[in-house]
Amino acid sequence: MKKQLFRMALIAGVAVCSGSTFAASNWTLGNANAPVETAWHASSNTGTIAKGTINGYSGGVGVAYSGESTSAPQHALDNNVRFESVLLDFGADAVRLTSVSLGYYSNDSDIFVLAYTGLTPFAGSLAGATYQNLLSSGWTLVGNQSNVGVGTTTLATPDNLYSSFWLIGAGGFASGVGVTSGDKNTNGSWAALGTTKGKYDYVKVSAVGGTTYTPPPSGSVPEPGSLALAGIGLMGLVGIRRRRAAT
Repeated sequence: MKKQLFRMALIAGVAVCSGSTFAASNWTLGNANAPVETAWHASSNTGTIAKGTINGYSGGVGVAYSGESTSAPQHALDNNVRFESVLLDFGADAVRLTSVSLGYYSNDSDIFVLAYTGLTPFAGSLAGATYQNLLSSGWTLVGNQSNVGVGTTTLATPDNLYSSFWLIGAGGFASGVGVTSGDKNTNGSWAALGTTKGKYDYVKVSAVGGTTYTPPPSGSVPEPGSLALAGIGLMGLVGIRRRRAAT
C-alpha cells in the first residue's frame, strides 16, 4: 500500500511540476489510434504461453493460433481448447483502464482484466510464462467481468493504478489458478469449463476506455517552486492515508 501511495503521489507531483497531462481517452481496437495489440494463448494454466495472431473484425478483435478453426465462434477470443488473451501495449503512456467494450459474443461473455504493476521492467512479451503464475510475476487482477454481452462494462480500477500494459482474456481469473470459466457453482467453487454451467466464452473486444498519463519530454527539469508544489501534494496524500488509518 505504501508503494501504491508513493506512486500516486509521484504521478500527481510530476503532473503539477513539469507539464505532464491526464486525459480521458477511448481506443477502438484494430484502428490507428489503438495501443499495440498482441495475441497470446496456452493449452492450460500450467502450459507455456505462446504468441498467436490478432484477428480483426467489425465486432472487434479476436485471437488465433496455428491450426485453430477460423469459423465462428472459434475465430473470437475464447477459452475453448486453449486459453486466449490480448495484450495491450500503450508505449510510453501510463493508462488507467476504466471500461472494456465487446462487439460480439457467443455462448457466454465473461472476461478478465490484468494490469502489469511489477517493479521489474516488462518487455511486452508473455512468451514462456504461464497463466497460473502471472499474479506472482508482476501482474495484478483488476477484475472479472461476468456476462458482459455486446456493450460496455465498467472496471473497478483503483484510482492510482496506471500501467502501460493491460491483458484482457476470455473467462475468469483466480489467484494461484489462472484462467477459469468465469462461472461458479452454488458452493462458490469455479465451474468446470464446458457447454452447461461453466460455459465456454467467445468474445471480440471492440474498444477500451480510460485515463492517460503522459509524462513530460525527457530532459525537462522542474523549477524549485514547482518542486515545492509537488511536496505539498505528497504531504496531502500522506495526510489522507493517515486519516483513513485512524478511522
